[in-house]
Amino acid sequence: MTRSDRVAAAIVELPPLPLVIVAEAAWISVIAGLLQEFALHQPEIGIPVVALFVALGTLAARLLARRLGDQWPAAALGLIVVAAVVGVLASPAARAALAGGIGPAVAAHPGGLLAGLAVLRGFAHASLPLAESTVARLLALGTPGLALASLLGGVIAEPFRTRFLGDALGAAIVFVGTAVLALAFTRLAAMATDEGLDWRRNPAWLALTLVLLAAAIIAAVPLAAVAGTALSILVGVALGPLLILGLVTGFDRTARWMIVIFAAIAVVTRILAAVFGGRPTTPGPVTTPPSGPVQPSQAEQLATMSLGGLLLLAATVAVLILIAAWMRRTRAPHDDLVDEIRTIDRGGAPGPPRRWRPRARRAEPADAVQAYVALLADLARHPAAGRRPGETPAEHAARLRSAGAPSLALDLLAADYALARDAGLTLS
Repeated sequence: MTRSDRVAAAIVELPPLPLVIVAEAAWISVIAGLLQEFALHQPEIGIPVVALFVALGTLAARLLARRLGDQWPAAALGLIVVAAVVGVLASPAARAALAGGIGPAVAAHPGGLLAGLAVLRGFAHASLPLAESTVARLLALGTPGLALASLLGGVIAEPFRTRFLGDALGAAIVFVGTAVLALAFTRLAAMATDEGLDWRRNPAWLALTLVLLAAAIIAAVPLAAVAGTALSILVGVALGPLLILGLVTGFDRTARWMIVIFAAIAVVTRILAAVFGGRPTTPGPVTTPPSGPVQPSQAEQLATMSLGGLLLLAATVAVLILIAAWMRRTRAPHDDLVDEIRTIDRGGAPGPPRRWRPRARRAEPADAVQAYVALLADLARHPAAGRRPGETPAEHAARLRSAGAPSLALDLLAADYALARDAGLTLS
């Protein structure tokens, strides 16, 4: 591949990469804002800062994965930890609380931990061209994920809820726009590889894509104001019938009978308890517990630390598995990516099986003439390879060579035969 070809391929393959980086930063910033909201702190890092961490992860994986080889997963884990620490310390409140220990610093800015996640997601986009399945999965999982994060963020009291919902709406618009464009460019890059097409030769496609995407976003923003109320009413009305329908159609006959039996047992138990139950006792005075914070016991602290350690270990193993899986995408491609198997179909129906006949052992040829005659006798058993009447030795050799039998070396043998036969003759 020449330098101009590499430049042209880079122009076609590069546009989806910054779009994917911004899309990754958009949904990660929403999760970071959600953590900040639950900690009753305002968001400290936005989409530009998170996009910087994603880009650093992509660049590090592209430059270091092949060089480090098997040592790359450990190095990548170290980069993730460093990014998480830098993300936490990006907040002035976290730096001020660092004197009290790591726990208060993380509690002051828990959303900064998502900087490590941003670097991890950057590892997935280190190879060019981008994998279409990766971009499609990002769009398919990120869209409902943002909706779920918005629902969770709506349960926190003001003033954090309004700030979070506003940031989440803007991040969702950025995510959908960049992810859709990245997927479109990725699919067009795949078509450019197969059919020689790219976005530079089709500006009408690019303009139409941008117009349709902008129109969809403009129409979706005002609809988002009434979508929540409409969906809540629809879910409330349809939840009961759908649950009953699912129970009826989702189980076999045995499961349905078991549900009916358990429901009947519950009803009978309730009736018996109401009929034969004792009279309710009058409750005594309620003693209020002493006010003040209740300190957890040592057993509770030990259980909390053990659970946290297990979760941290599981997260570390998951990160190493993801890094090892994504590292395979950054390995150098082979010179020939397509394993070709070439065969030659001679055509024609196979001849009838020959009967076995005892043959006398033929003497070894002593000169070129005898060798050529012996070879012709062997080729005569194959109608397509035998020498035809009126065909010269050179023409016979050329015909077999063009038919795909270069290993016979018939040209030299035919030339030796002609020299031995015609040597010393006077040409008229």
